[in-house]
Amino acid sequence: MERPSPRQETAARSRLAMEERVAQLREKLGLKGTPKPLPGEAAIEDTEIGRAPGQLPAASPFESTGPTKFRALQYDEHSVTTTEFTDLDSVGKLVGQPGLVWIQVLGITDPQIVHIIGAFFDIPMLAQEDILTAASRPKFEQYGDQVLAIARAVRVGVTDDTPRGQQISIVTGDGFVISFHESDEAIFSAVERRIADNKGGIRKWGPGYLLYALLDTLVDRLLVQTEEIEDAITEMEDHILVSNEGWDLGEVYRLKRVVVRLSRLAQPLKDMVSVLEHYEHGLLPPSMDMFFRDLYDHAIRSADRIEHARTILQDLQEYHHTLQERKTSEIIRLLTVMSSVFIPLTFVVGLYGMNFKYMPELDQPYGYFIVIGVMLAFTVGMLLWFRRKRWL
Repeated sequence: MERPSPRQETAARSRLAMEERVAQLREKLGLKGTPKPLPGEAAIEDTEIGRAPGQLPAASPFESTGPTKFRALQYDEHSVTTTEFTDLDSVGKLVGQPGLVWIQVLGITDPQIVHIIGAFFDIPMLAQEDILTAASRPKFEQYGDQVLAIARAVRVGVTDDTPRGQQISIVTGDGFVISFHESDEAIFSAVERRIADNKGGIRKWGPGYLLYALLDTLVDRLLVQTEEIEDAITEMEDHILVSNEGWDLGEVYRLKRVVVRLSRLAQPLKDMVSVLEHYEHGLLPPSMDMFFRDLYDHAIRSADRIEHARTILQDLQEYHHTLQERKTSEIIRLLTVMSSVFIPLTFVVGLYGMNFKYMPELDQPYGYFIVIGVMLAFTVGMLLWFRRKRWL
């Protein structure tokens, strides 16, 4: 029998440690049932290539530096409780609690955090793998009675070279919503205030409405960013059209890179929201279709703004190339006119520069002035003709 490699032994030990940790936590918290077994040979793989579906990476793909924080809101129509903590055990205590539980996982520094939370709430391994995939395409997936939505909280300024922000993965199930954040940046402060102030129907509409509220925040955030970029590009276009001097094509290319990266977020996000508009699921009742239609309208507006901005930048590039070609054509036309004027003059000068003994007009006392006069007449006549033809 072939002896396992050191890498396989390390992965197996890691898998065993994770399973024991999950089992101890579930037993300590009194959770019923057993967590789903880890697929494949190991729960953790140290490579991105060839990893089996459902296997988790060896390290967090996100650039989180500080310790993971948790922020939990437990609420119903009558009350709301907000708690913050850093120990993972407290997450399990929220399983099966009355009302609706919203847990924000702020900063994913270790894949085991996602796996243990997944064991508490029975999140499928494929969903956990999607959560731990950096720069995922915005998408919506159904896993039985749970749904997973992945989007991005965009943060980009006019002077930035690339859109920044963080990936947000939202798992929604019966009685709970879990949002996984790359960092501890406050993204959903407005939603928390609505819950605390009990504005609208956010406390009584259930987890599906909370999922909508979180996605609406991300879409509106993108809408504001695209509006800022579009306004900056429009102002630059107006400035260029007023004054053709002193504008930098490099700035156009920089903004175009930003717009292209934003379009990679806006278009998939629009597609994802369009799926939600008519999706049939117990967490998303038909009464919520009107909310998702409004969300889809916002997503379309952000995508249209990005497309409009990209069109303007493309037109500015073509306009710049047209100006360069026009300047080149003017230079070539000027040089051509000068060459055309000097061709007959060069002929006359070359003819009388041969210095043959019996050439006519050599003995004329005013021959030099006559030749000069003829050359000037040639020059003035050709310039007037070019002017009449509008070549000058």
